[in-house]
Amino acid sequence: MVAWQDSANRGLVLFEGSSDNAADRTWQILNHVLDENNADSYISRDFYNVQQTAGGLPDNLGFEQFLAMIQGHVRSELEGSSFDETVSDDDFKVAALTFDDNIRRHIRFLNGVVHQGAPGDVHVALWNFILQSRSDSSSIYACYSDYLVDA
Repeated sequence: MVAWQDSANRGLVLFEGSSDNAADRTWQILNHVLDENNADSYISRDFYNVQQTAGGLPDNLGFEQFLAMIQGHVRSELEGSSFDETVSDDDFKVAALTFDDNIRRHIRFLNGVVHQGAPGDVHVALWNFILQSRSDSSSIYACYSDYLVDA
């Protein structure tokens, strides 16, 4: 298993100076997680259930519990086989870009549903979580403060 720090540093080299917005945000994420004082969690899992929460959560599940269930962690994911040192640079880049893709996918979905009539309480709470997190420099979402220009 590769150490997450090695994977993050490899990604910094591969994405450094990119003019592509997704690659630049990925570089920012990798740089962000190298500071262990920063959080590495982001809404990434179970997109289907994120979509299906318009009616609310089950009575036995609180918002914080749900949030913990749908969050991934960059550091632990960087230790996965997609980031193994034997993976080609091109394949490594594709895998690393999924961080940004997952984050933007949830942002686009939540932005769309909360700006429609009668959005679900969970969707609003998730959207507000992202909006508040982007001004927290220790959050991954700080890398998206410019991305959410029409929030």
